Amino acid sequence: MIFFTNFLKGIFIGAGAILPGISSGVFCVIFGIYEKLVDSILNLKKNFKENFLFLLPFALGGVIGVFLFGKLLNYFFHTFPMPTKSLFIGFIIGSIPILFKKANGKNGFRLHYLIYLLVAFFIGLLSIRLEIILPSFIGTQSINYSFVYLVLAGFAMSCRNCYSWS
Repeated sequence: MIFFTNFLKGIFIGAGAILPGISSGVFCVIFGIYEKLVDSILNLKKNFKENFLFLLPFALGGVIGVFLFGKLLNYFFHTFPMPTKSLFIGFIIGSIPILFKKANGKNGFRLHYLIYLLVAFFIGLLSIRLEIILPSFIGTQSINYSFVYLVLAGFAMSCRNCYSWS
């Protein structure tokens, strides 16, 4: 039963790898397995059998989640673009209290956590606004963005990955 439960969690984690604005790491934190998952990966050679058996259902579920949700996500983005985008915005906003509680769990509330949250929120709003105005500013309405836009997008994505909730 634990294998099946972890397999289902793996499906969500795999889906998080391809869902816009949602991270696999966020699902790991929500499920309460982030630390154990990272520890199992880092110490795979020390206790191979135990760590491998722990990671296996997550890996299998993750692969299935990527393929299953990849097709489904593509369909919904092309058929229902605005409701789909709104749903993911809701998912992101809905995960904030869980992440905030997890970040405050060990040391209690720190004002700088709230400041980081607000800065990240405003960067997100700016990104949404740039997505709307930048294509018309650079003279294209198609999906073929300019080199500068892609460099800025890559920089923003790398900044997101510089910090973790651990």
